[in-house]
Amino acid sequence: MIKILLVEDDRDKLKSVMSGLLAVVGVTNDSIDKARDASEAKDWLKKENYDLMILDISIPETSDLDPRPNGGLLLLEEVLERDIYSKPREVVGLTAFPEAQDASNPRFSNELWRVLHYTTISDDWMLQLQRKVRYIIHNNQSSGEQAVHSADICILTALYKPELTAVLRLPWDWEEYIVEGDPTQYHRGYVNTREGRLTVVAANASRMGMPAAAVLAMKMTTVYKPKYLVMAGIAAGIVGRVEPGDIIAADPSWDYGSGKKSKSETGPFFQPSPHQLSLDPFIKSKLQRFCQDSQALNAIRLGWPVNTPPLLTLHIGPLASGASVLEDPDVTAGIQGQHRKVLGVEMEAYSVFAAAIDSPFPQPSVLVMKSVCDFADSHKNDDYQDYASYTSAKAVQMFFENYL
Repeated sequence: MIKILLVEDDRDKLKSVMSGLLAVVGVTNDSIDKARDASEAKDWLKKENYDLMILDISIPETSDLDPRPNGGLLLLEEVLERDIYSKPREVVGLTAFPEAQDASNPRFSNELWRVLHYTTISDDWMLQLQRKVRYIIHNNQSSGEQAVHSADICILTALYKPELTAVLRLPWDWEEYIVEGDPTQYHRGYVNTREGRLTVVAANASRMGMPAAAVLAMKMTTVYKPKYLVMAGIAAGIVGRVEPGDIIAADPSWDYGSGKKSKSETGPFFQPSPHQLSLDPFIKSKLQRFCQDSQALNAIRLGWPVNTPPLLTLHIGPLASGASVLEDPDVTAGIQGQHRKVLGVEMEAYSVFAAAIDSPFPQPSVLVMKSVCDFADSHKNDDYQDYASYTSAKAVQMFFENYL
């Protein structure tokens, strides 16, 4: 996204600048290299390319010497004149001394750069610096859109909490970034698989339900061209077939509300007409191996910090999607009439499958792995939502790291 060199010898000033930079979406600690003197800055500039150098005007040549009033300006002159250094694309000067700002402004102005006045009584300098950083990030995204907006795996959830937050707790080096003109907040990370190191993008839909999930799924497949489109999160299970926390890999998925509502002499009735979409055979064969790995599934269960059910099972089976949150066992019974082996009910899976099938080429393989948090009856509560979100996310992690 952006690479910054911060050249600053004052500890308090360094901390203040870092705080302002890290408040910008797209900037992380890994985005910033720090130099406490001119010598250290030169070392960085010999081996790294920077979008922005933030340069204290008064810095020492080495850490054992006192700062020179024009030490930063001398460093800048050397960097611009000598080819051994990678020249930063942008440079912003920063000084707490008005006389140093006046003295260095002409040289910076020649390069169309600025020197900001640092002070603890105003945040004007910070706001200007943040605008500069956002501008660079935006330009990086625009000029390298094809490279930036690509991913091997896209993961979506219906909810930010607890579903996406569980995904973002996976140790995949997540960082936030923005796509210009897109209100969705994306998160980018990396996972090591047998196929190699893969790029992952994750986001949550704007709300629950098939329309929002379909919109996000289509956006992700169109923009990022992923090989795999994954949905994680929570679902309602069918009593007697699954247990709280169990993971359901949807195969097939359908909209249980698809059909025709009619009237007869005995009253209204519904004629279902489900269109079922199935799991990719390649993914299914990998999941079948995962299902048999009781040790791996038990490790997921034991990783939860509080009491859990005695077993954790990964099921591959029918998962129905619909427009409503269910608390009526009669409705659930009607859904079971559409597929006698149905394992659960939720609100988005079918739309994710459908979006992938209708997306532009190349179309991704879809994997929906949702975990049971309740049984869609009058006893429905939130007791297992966090645990189910956790087992879903960890199952996704284990599948890609160990079975792909």
